[in-house]
Amino acid sequence: MLTGVLRFRQIATLGILVGALISGGRAGGQSQAPDKDAQAQGIAHTYSLAGPEMYKTWCASCHGLDGKGNGPVAGALKKAPTNLTQLSKKNAGKFPADHVREYIDGRGKANPAHGTREMPVWGEALASIDASAVGISFRVNTLTSYLETLQEK
Repeated sequence: MLTGVLRFRQIATLGILVGALISGGRAGGQSQAPDKDAQAQGIAHTYSLAGPEMYKTWCASCHGLDGKGNGPVAGALKKAPTNLTQLSKKNAGKFPADHVREYIDGRGKANPAHGTREMPVWGEALASIDASAVGISFRVNTLTSYLETLQEK
């Protein structure tokens, strides 16, 4: 079990670092310094509240800039990242916003039938930027809305 946890942390850290490189190391144009807890976890911050910027920082390293699951870290994962452009298509043409929000946050109830989770629990990472429920919810909702724009028709 410990080996799985360590692998998860290694992949999450690598993904975050690659995400920072993809986004050009920018912090959303803000000059704030990231908090110490986030730095200890290796989390590359973006203070931007824009969906595309958050996606580049936190998601593109695994899912790719186009959302098709072809990011630079994808090959290191045991399970290929989801093609995020197909979420609506796989859900009878309707974007599953509630499910996407719940999965991004990741702090809710786990479903053991789905196996282990390689994707980072972003709710925890987002809490290191702004621990308020409103701040976390806003970022998760913004990312969810951005993913909806990536859907192929």
